[in-house]
Amino acid sequence: MTLSRLNRTCPAVGLLCVALMGCAAKTPLDDDQRRLMSLAAQVQQNGDPASAAALYERAANASDQAPDVMLALGNARLSAGDAAGAAKAFRSVLMQRENEPHALLGLGSAELKLGQLQRAERTLTLAAPTLGSATMYSRLGTAQVLNGHFAPALESFQQALKQEPNNLDIRSNRALALALSGQGREAELEMTAVTASPLAEPHHTRQQMLVSMLAGNERRARLALSDLSNTQRETLIRKAQAIRNISDPARKAQAIGVLAAQSER
Repeated sequence: MTLSRLNRTCPAVGLLCVALMGCAAKTPLDDDQRRLMSLAAQVQQNGDPASAAALYERAANASDQAPDVMLALGNARLSAGDAAGAAKAFRSVLMQRENEPHALLGLGSAELKLGQLQRAERTLTLAAPTLGSATMYSRLGTAQVLNGHFAPALESFQQALKQEPNNLDIRSNRALALALSGQGREAELEMTAVTASPLAEPHHTRQQMLVSMLAGNERRARLALSDLSNTQRETLIRKAQAIRNISDPARKAQAIGVLAAQSER
């Protein structure tokens, strides 16, 4: 979940990276169900979350929707792009384990993908004190930015960076939050450090362009796209200019997310 790279926050499994929890004593899995779970995890690790979800569904039906199976099913569905199905699975976990933090993280992530931004922020806020991971705070920061709540978003990203200080996606999203809150100079300094890293990727350069445009530095925004053709560069610049001219900060943040998704296609 990061603002413009929501699908990259946990690259090991796509959108959401959660470990299976121990089974509750009243819903143990039998040998066949455990084998299905193991096979599904292997399939997902090999990059086929849709097939993994189908296997988890079989295990869920056989286990009467045991919470751990539903948690894994939600994870696989989310990785496969089925946010609505993932939300349903995570809600099933929460019906059996009230306020289970990994399920709250999953549900909040699904709500973000579904555009249910206020609900996502509320859900992720419930999970943050218990889970407290870098992924948790980064996802919460994303929801807060998309709702126009920049001060708490900056705090959430800072909490995430305390645990993963070299995470370039978190740093670049913090820079966007700074730019959106009117702190353009600090935002540009942050993005300069991000793109100077040998680990920087093309999407970080696009984000540098957005930050510079929001900071009112169109010259630097154009320089950030020097690796693109004139046509590609001008297309992105025009879209960034349109975003800069949006008056409502929350709508501006949401438009950045749409532009980022278009750039990844």
